[in-house]
Amino acid sequence: MKPLIVVLGIGVVLGLPTEGLAQMVRAYLSQNEVGLNRQFVLNVEISGTQQLDQDPVLPDLSAFAAYLGSGTSTSLQIVNGRTSMSLTVQHRFQATAEGTFEIGPVTVRAGGRDLRTEPLTIRIIDGPAPTARSGPPGANGTVAPEDLFVTATASKPRVYVNEPVIVEYRIFTRVDLDGYNITRQPGTTGFWVEELADSQAGVEQVVRDGRQYASAVVRRLALFPTSAGTKTLEPLTLETQVRVQRRSRSLFGDPFGDLFGRSLFSSRVPVIVGSNPVEIEVLPLPEAGRPDAFTGLVGRLEISASIDRTDADTNDALTYRLEVSGTGNIRILPDPELRFPSDVEVYPPDVSARVEPTEDGVRGSKIFEYVIVPRAPGQVTIPAVELAYFDVDTGVYAVAASDPITLTIAGDPVATPAGPAGRLRTGVDLERQDIRFIRIAIPGFRPVGGSLVRSAGFWAVALVPIIAVAGAVAARRHQDRLTGDVAYARRRRAARLAKQRLARAQSLRSPDRHRTFHAEVGRALQGFLGDTLNLPEAGLIRDEIRARLTSRGVAPEVIDAYLGCLEDCDRQRFAPSEPDTLAMQAMLTRAGQAMTDLDQAL
Repeated sequence: MKPLIVVLGIGVVLGLPTEGLAQMVRAYLSQNEVGLNRQFVLNVEISGTQQLDQDPVLPDLSAFAAYLGSGTSTSLQIVNGRTSMSLTVQHRFQATAEGTFEIGPVTVRAGGRDLRTEPLTIRIIDGPAPTARSGPPGANGTVAPEDLFVTATASKPRVYVNEPVIVEYRIFTRVDLDGYNITRQPGTTGFWVEELADSQAGVEQVVRDGRQYASAVVRRLALFPTSAGTKTLEPLTLETQVRVQRRSRSLFGDPFGDLFGRSLFSSRVPVIVGSNPVEIEVLPLPEAGRPDAFTGLVGRLEISASIDRTDADTNDALTYRLEVSGTGNIRILPDPELRFPSDVEVYPPDVSARVEPTEDGVRGSKIFEYVIVPRAPGQVTIPAVELAYFDVDTGVYAVAASDPITLTIAGDPVATPAGPAGRLRTGVDLERQDIRFIRIAIPGFRPVGGSLVRSAGFWAVALVPIIAVAGAVAARRHQDRLTGDVAYARRRRAARLAKQRLARAQSLRSPDRHRTFHAEVGRALQGFLGDTLNLPEAGLIRDEIRARLTSRGVAPEVIDAYLGCLEDCDRQRFAPSEPDTLAMQAMLTRAGQAMTDLDQAL
């Protein structure tokens, strides 16, 4: 019965007369009064059409607002048997200066005519502005700034050079989201950046300014400023897909109901949102009390030293291990200055670093392993190693030191090669080459008059260098291409990284962690697509993906299957229910098959 109602309803709508086909345009603001660094929407509504000849021409608002992006929505209404249509273009801005400002006319070209709106006035105040809205969030095809926004918060407004500051980007929504993509990353010039794992991958319900929101962390960074001064992080911008419900004044109401699970008077609307800029004041490190052994690290350090054995003979190789651990930017620690005794040779260290992001910053360790060779018997003492750092909690410089280690060396003294004592060696020297052993093996004989050219050994010896050179040239060209051709390098690693991410998702396959599971599968799909097409993962937009894949000859069903997996992953992050293990395994299978089909199509 419902399909018959649909057909009859559509036929009646198409048969009704229309009014308002003459194009008219008006501009209005989502709020006439907005708080500083808050967002507002400049709406341009064109009645009598659902298509423009060209995009609206906006006045210059750069003196008091930053442009974030735009979206469109259409409206079809039936009132008293007459049909009217309109198109609304929503331009989203972020207020950047206080005061009262005039927004000049907007020029629109539709139906071959140039139309202009009346000027508007907006007042920007330092603080949250009162909001007035009728109807539920997302009603009538629009999304108010207070219903969907992104915040950026810094753990500290003032830090020292190289002191970590945690910046968290979080999305708040009161509307139904079908997913989002990061379209613009904030610049981090002047910072060393450590990406922090999202420990709150799920969606949580929070209350902000007296309203209930669904909220999730979009990105978390640990930033280490490299120089003093006031630094500003530009806004992070997201493109979201919002499902909005439209009011219907049709004489039928909404006869189609939930024919396909959602009302036919709802639609997906792209909405651009941006975070607030973050200003961080970076203080220089104090000069007073700065020790000579200062490493530049701001945080806390601990040093421990060990050796594989303390009793050895001369010429024995020993492994001296120095581990530096603590908080702060451990990766920038330089190799420590060692003061070994003059009768001990030291070889360059093997260095490894391990960094673990925490809720408050970054903690990790850096390990230096030296091979040392004692050349003289007796008691040998390896002195303590000192590294200085700046402790923010106390505001003074401190020095971390290891314990000295004493070795007992037996055997006869050995003459060391010429050079400074206790130096770092660059290679292994051959010792005791003054004796050559007498050859006692039976030599081989070749018949007199035999042809060397006819022997297999001759050709093996002659061709091996040629093959080796050809292989070296090919390997070198491959390495040069990996270094110089970013797209080629990303394509080569795409499948391997995707398998690793899917393996991580497999380990998260449980109903209580389904949000984290779907977030990891989504990252695998986005990463594989970004590496394959040589696009930034954070800036992938669905329409752009479809256009690029279609231009490369990928079948529409392959594209639909891939994008369907991405949308399902985004949707499950905000889904109120918990899927079972079988559904999560099915999602893994779909994602793997989608990647395989796309790889074969390309």
